[in-house]
Amino acid sequence: MKHLILVIIFATCLENIDAFVGQRFWKYRQQVEEARRKKVDLQLAQLYKQKGYTQSPVQTYYLEQPLDHFNAISKELGKTYKQRYYVNAEYWFSPKSPVFLYIGGEGTLSSRDVEAGEIVDLAKKHGALLVGAEHRFYGASLNDDGLQLEELQHLSSQQALADLASFVHHIRAKYDIPDSSPWICFGGSYPGALSAWFRLKYPQLVHGAVASSAPVQAVTNFQGYNEVVAASFQSQLVGGSQECLDMIKKGFQIIDSMISAGQFDKLRSDFKSCNMLSMKPDQVLFVSNLAGYFMGVAQYNNEIPGQNISHVCQVMLATSDPYANLMSLNQESLDQANETCMDNCFMNYTKTMTNTTVDRNATGPGIRQWTYQTCSQFGYYQTCDVNTTCPFSHLMDLSDSDIQQCGYIFKINPYDVDDNVQFSNDYYGGNHTQQSKIVFVNGSVDPWHRLSILTNQTEIGTYSVFIPGTAHCADLRAQHDSDTIELREARQQIAALVGQFLEEAYMKKH
Repeated sequence: MKHLILVIIFATCLENIDAFVGQRFWKYRQQVEEARRKKVDLQLAQLYKQKGYTQSPVQTYYLEQPLDHFNAISKELGKTYKQRYYVNAEYWFSPKSPVFLYIGGEGTLSSRDVEAGEIVDLAKKHGALLVGAEHRFYGASLNDDGLQLEELQHLSSQQALADLASFVHHIRAKYDIPDSSPWICFGGSYPGALSAWFRLKYPQLVHGAVASSAPVQAVTNFQGYNEVVAASFQSQLVGGSQECLDMIKKGFQIIDSMISAGQFDKLRSDFKSCNMLSMKPDQVLFVSNLAGYFMGVAQYNNEIPGQNISHVCQVMLATSDPYANLMSLNQESLDQANETCMDNCFMNYTKTMTNTTVDRNATGPGIRQWTYQTCSQFGYYQTCDVNTTCPFSHLMDLSDSDIQQCGYIFKINPYDVDDNVQFSNDYYGGNHTQQSKIVFVNGSVDPWHRLSILTNQTEIGTYSVFIPGTAHCADLRAQHDSDTIELREARQQIAALVGQFLEEAYMKKH
């Protein structure tokens, strides 16, 4: 029956489809990464020109890792992959100096991650060796068959942490670094959680961790995500208002009413949908794509020039017609992506997750791999349930979320996802970690802060830095003149804690 349904959906979506694939939020994230690259490249070009460099000081290497660290014969059977990593020794003082590890996550790791940003500023201060390790199955760190379903069983946070442990020993041997030299790990978002978990599970290898925007509490139905989005568009601190939030709600209420009334042709025309919207899965993807723009702006507020909460609220309050204002924002989103229409075809979206072609030169997130990890470990499905303050369409519930892809694509029963999420929380402790020397950094505008740790636990040496008005992983970015006072003060707190972790590590050595 499932196969029949998918065939019908596919037939519906064939009309007037251009080569637009993927959900609006993922595209927004890719645009954020492009904006970051341009910004960092400009900064580095100016810096290297001042220093007289003709090329980047960062070196790229590959380390052969077992596909299964928990199977003693995995490597002997030839079941390995090559993990890409980067080394920046520009500020390294001596083998006895600290090592700062930047942890990769659900996308391509770049040399820029150890060339610019908070970790580089701290490396200059402490004379640290900078290393960055790409996450298995992402970027260039996967085999030719790495996206095949039978291979994805080796994609897990546990295996990734074991990779990091092996990586530490490799770097120590390669650069003759004594075991007593302290390591500090850094990460943002999922890598932020990995940073905290690496300190938790391998405290003998890493002496402290900076966990930015780290969702350490796994949850299947992540209702809190869009509740924070709503609060962000209401916050005057970032240019939001109650009036703006009300207009967003009213706009989506009108759309829900039109869907209920079967006004699919008008919705298709007004919001320039590439395909018809008569099928329920396409309708859910349509409203998710519209909401995805707002979600992207909140999560990455100010990362793309001119794209922020303040601007969105200006557009949503431009007229007294919330529906017309939504149409204007949708047109902006299409123009920004250089698209003429929005692909709301569920089958096309599904096809992006079934693509098993490996492209080691690709940039951006690995959608297939990450969706598998949500099914097998974390959940994190962002819904808009009726009992929440979510301002978007209530068609976005758990039953019509990416959890359905778990069964369609990965053969993981959606009903088993709760058990997988529970295992992750039992294994790591969720947001009740009992490990010391971890600093959790979060911004008030970032929806992921709901799953992190927001209070100091000085009795065990765990710290929280909460930054009003900042978005996802803002502290990890390079310093800029436009940084708020709150962000500058937060970086000072983080720097002081990193210094404290290092001082305690050296005191323990002696």
